[in-house]
Order: sequence, then C-alpha cells, then structure tokens
Amino acid sequence: MREGYETFIMVWTKREITVSWQANWLNSGHCHIELRCDERLPVTETGYRSHFVPQGSFADEVAVAAFVTKWLDEAADDKVWQAYLVDSRQLKLF
Repeated sequence: MREGYETFIMVWTKREITVSWQANWLNSGHCHIELRCDERLPVTETGYRSHFVPQGSFADEVAVAAFVTKWLDEAADDKVWQAYLVDSRQLKLF
C-alpha cells in the first residue's frame, strides 16, 4: 500500500479492480484515483488508469466506488468497448 492512499477492491462485471485513492494528492486540490485490473476495462486497454478529480468530490470509499462504477458503466456504452466484448467472445484460430 502506498503512503497517503486508501485502497479497496471492487468487482465490476466480474472484473476485480483494485482502486487506490488519495483525497488531496500532493496538496494539489485534486483527488487522485488509480484503477488496476488484470483485464482490460472500458477506460483503459492495459488495466491501469490514473485519474484526477477536484478535491472534495468524495467523502469516503463508498463515494469513490460509486464514482468508479458510474465512470465504467458510462464508458461501457462506447462502441469500441462493445465491439471488444463481442470480439473477445469469439474463438480465435490464429
């Protein structure tokens, strides 16, 4: 665990995501959120994403989890993500 960060695990569409967040990252007035997942997510092809939002947006882990869930749900509507899901269900010969 990194100093100054709170970390929790959440599950979104059967994907386990480690969420780390710091309320006032480097006294910048912004909250820093990091997502780590072994699988691709609609907000990152690599499974890692760093994101900043204005400080004060979140009071606790529940609020961060709600934000991340909404963020992922909205991004999952993207045509690229939907195409990825369809393609990932197909068997590949090569």
